[in-house]
Amino acid sequence: MNHHAGGVVPLKKSYASLLLLACLIGFALAAGCTETPETPEVPAPTPEATPPAHTTYSPAGPQPSFSATVTALKKHFRTDMSCYWVVTGSVTNTGDVPGRNVVIRFMLIDDETGMIRSTETTLVPRFQAGETTIFTVDPLPGDCDRQYHAEIEVVHDIP
Repeated sequence: MNHHAGGVVPLKKSYASLLLLACLIGFALAAGCTETPETPEVPAPTPEATPPAHTTYSPAGPQPSFSATVTALKKHFRTDMSCYWVVTGSVTNTGDVPGRNVVIRFMLIDDETGMIRSTETTLVPRFQAGETTIFTVDPLPGDCDRQYHAEIEVVHDIP
């Protein structure tokens, strides 16, 4: 049997290759037929499971506190017939200690949409306790055919 180069030996390799191929096809078919467990549904968060909102640490003791009031809002026309508004506002530190890095943000807000049209920001490095300051900012650009109101927002560093 060994005298023929293309005889029995290649035939055995051929059977082994066919057997290996049949096993691979069988495994592939079997893999498609097996059931995969369904992924469990993640329950919707309930109020008990919902984590609490992030709160900012505020030390005990005296704190700066600010109140702000818009005292004037006036529309102006430029020579090119575009418009801007001048806002005047009063800011008071009603707290017991000075405020550090006080940011005062003046906002021109569209009455119809409630969207902020333009802003101007003023930084006061140190705002003394009990101090009241009048600020006037301009120009806050806007559309001449729109109605606006102004608001003031005050933020500061925790002392």
